[in-house]
Amino acid sequence: MKILLIHSQNVEVIKNKEATSNPQEFAEDFIKMEGLILVCYISVEDQDTYDINLIAKQGAEEIEAAILQITGFPEQLRQKNEEIRKFNKKVEKGEIKGKTRKLLELIMDRDMYRVDKVLVYPWAHLSKFLSKEANAMEVCPKIAENLREKGIEAKFSPFGWYKSFKINCLGHELAEMYRDVKLAIKPEEQVKNSAFKVITTSGKEIDLNFDEDQNIVPPKEIKDEDFHLFLNSELGSRLINKAMEPAHIKVMKEFELVDFDPNTDAGNFRWYTKGIIMKNLIKNFIEDRLIDYGAILLDTPVMYTVKNKKLTAQTARFPARSYWVESGRDRYLLRYACDFLLFDLFSQMNLKPQYLPLRAYEYEQYAFRRELEGELSGLRRLRAFIMPDMHTMCKNLESSIDEFKKQYELIKSLEKDLGIKTYVIFRVTQDFYKENKEWIVDLIKSEKHPALVELWEDRYYYYILKLERNVLSAQNRSATLATNQIDVESSLEYMVDNDGVRRQKYNISFIDTDGKLKHPIILHNSPTGAIERVLWGLIESAIRNKEKIVPGFKTWLSPIQVRIITVGDEQNDYAEKLLNIINGEDFRADFDDREETVGKKIRQAEIEWIPYVIILGKKEQENQTISIRKRLIGKPFGPKKQTSKQVNDVKLDTLFEMLEEDTGNFPKYKLPIPFRRFSMRIYFRK
Repeated sequence: MKILLIHSQNVEVIKNKEATSNPQEFAEDFIKMEGLILVCYISVEDQDTYDINLIAKQGAEEIEAAILQITGFPEQLRQKNEEIRKFNKKVEKGEIKGKTRKLLELIMDRDMYRVDKVLVYPWAHLSKFLSKEANAMEVCPKIAENLREKGIEAKFSPFGWYKSFKINCLGHELAEMYRDVKLAIKPEEQVKNSAFKVITTSGKEIDLNFDEDQNIVPPKEIKDEDFHLFLNSELGSRLINKAMEPAHIKVMKEFELVDFDPNTDAGNFRWYTKGIIMKNLIKNFIEDRLIDYGAILLDTPVMYTVKNKKLTAQTARFPARSYWVESGRDRYLLRYACDFLLFDLFSQMNLKPQYLPLRAYEYEQYAFRRELEGELSGLRRLRAFIMPDMHTMCKNLESSIDEFKKQYELIKSLEKDLGIKTYVIFRVTQDFYKENKEWIVDLIKSEKHPALVELWEDRYYYYILKLERNVLSAQNRSATLATNQIDVESSLEYMVDNDGVRRQKYNISFIDTDGKLKHPIILHNSPTGAIERVLWGLIESAIRNKEKIVPGFKTWLSPIQVRIITVGDEQNDYAEKLLNIINGEDFRADFDDREETVGKKIRQAEIEWIPYVIILGKKEQENQTISIRKRLIGKPFGPKKQTSKQVNDVKLDTLFEMLEEDTGNFPKYKLPIPFRRFSMRIYFRK
């Protein structure tokens, strides 16, 4: 819905002629309103007529807020002037430097900043995407009715007529305003009613308490300082210190993995060659594992219409975070997640009970969420990102629980192989937790750290249980990677909201072996979280623990797996030979052929977290052997802060055995030729 608000002195609307075949009743020849009138020109758009009561309520609330903004403006100006007076006194006394500021003045007399009445006027010219549904004409009368219920005198101008009108815009600071109101189905706030517990690895349940300032009181039974920091991040202030740059940004730039691009919307990134290698390796890694797990592969379009009621019902839960795309006389939403079109696909399928559990995996490239400017934080939170997503349709709640347990282990194994340490959160309704506490606690007991449990009084979203696996950053900020949810709502034909409104759902169904029509339970599983956030988690974790643990990416994931270094130019031909052999086996090797000392080349390899460094000297050349420095990635430092272990004078086969041990069960990826020699290496940043 689009709203143009004009603050006018008196208004007159004159009926001329019918403009449609079915106009609203216009009993009088004209509408005349005297006094200070807020004229609200309304365009009802395609998505709005999904629920005209809801959009009318939102429209009335927006108009009421505009009235309060106008009436409160003189007082707001008075308060600003009071601040200016205090500032000027400090300047005059020499307490602060600067020039005195002028006091602000109202354009009009104070008593003109009021609204006596409201006229709601249907006006098609604010939008190209008007609703064509018959109930669209009911929105303006309902807005006027909502305003009257709030004690605001309001009329509406009937729809479907050619009309002439006279307004006298007052021309003060707020006399002309515009609002874009998105249909929003918002769940009730649940955090204030949540109870929090910690479950230890022994299965002990500890209630969490907060002090008078609502700060978390760390449980004395838990000595893990990092876990206390995790709890504080999750349950304390969520504000980000924007003055402190996240640690991963420097690394992602210096490693030339990924970077900001000033020519696009904030939260969209450019990827460099080494970052693309990592991104594609993670993609192939997840896909291979999920195929082995039993998933089928799907790919749905990146945009979808708002005219499909099923999609509108879902989209309206995230109104402010949507990107709109125009195509001719239609408009589309860039996908928030793959659920929308995937669930619509499910609803069109002839599902059979023998298909279930049906695991459908989609590698979303991309998902789009228009996060608030203050929420954007490097790779942690973006507006365009890649989201591996698996949805599983299960026969019933019992089978969904069995599947959830299996997917819990799947997620845990994926994060272990990526090399990320995570903390577990269960968010669950009190009733479901009470009935399923035993197996939830058993899952937590399999972890190395305690878990946080949030208990809801009731179900506020489509799921009754949500698993999160979170990473703690170098700045002690927690963010979610993998998630899994038990969805008991989306597959139904409709749901009745807390306000009693019947809302359409996807109507996904199958005929069971007993001949009855049933709706499956759906698991929403992002097995690793967004690819960008995986990279965020890897870098932040490495930096966070850099004083205790050797930083780096696991060998299978490192953009450069092997660095070849020569002692002198005489070994260069030998190095070239090995370079070709190693890359020919689909391992990513480069040759530091710069005119630098061995020590400087080794330090460069340390800076880049290279897993294997081959050193070739006279002895290795004569014996046709190699000496290897293997980086202790993810392990404690050796004596005297050593980051590597040395293996001297061995055959090349030894290197291949070590590489195969590190990478045997993981995907391989070629290193582009220009990155195989330092003399040819391409740099993207000056």
